[in-house]
Amino acid sequence: MYLIILPFILMSLISFAQETNLEMNMEARLEPVLILNINPDTKIEFGIKKVNDNLYEITKKPNDINFSVESTGNWNLSISAAEPYFTDINDSTKKIPVDFLGYTIENRGNNWDNGIFSHIANRSKDTILPLRHEKTLVLTNGRRNNIGGHSRNSFILRWKFIFEDELSKMAEFSNLSIEDGYYVDGFYITLSESKTHYKK
Repeated sequence: MYLIILPFILMSLISFAQETNLEMNMEARLEPVLILNINPDTKIEFGIKKVNDNLYEITKKPNDINFSVESTGNWNLSISAAEPYFTDINDSTKKIPVDFLGYTIENRGNNWDNGIFSHIANRSKDTILPLRHEKTLVLTNGRRNNIGGHSRNSFILRWKFIFEDELSKMAEFSNLSIEDGYYVDGFYITLSESKTHYKK
């Protein structure tokens, strides 16, 4: 009697297993890789000396900053000052607002920065942007996308004194009673994934 029932049970189990095959769909989203290559200890430092009420001499210019981007996806780049003031390295009571200094970003890579119809839209290409404590969006992806490595996304950040090109700023800064000294502040370059997608 058991010899008759056992094959029936085995056949039932096999039949059940054949009828309950599971179908699974898997979906994976690959995040883009964004790498910023820059010396992490780089700061903005300059020396200044007052000649008279309306004239200052720059005794030490801030160094240009070389950096590059490596990315498997489109990206945006922002710049901000670490603190709202430059502080004298020997006397922390002596301060200068960060918008005393501006900057441009010079493109040295193979990705063109000629606006949104090229690879990169560069807001500093034809003008000096004032340094701010808040993030300022400077480089964004264009229609041709800005994906690539060091050879495609290589840049120089050049610091410029605002009053050199804007005479109206000269009077503004002369009212600050800037004292002689060497001033320093940190800055941030923030790299982020671009959410702008252009139609092909």
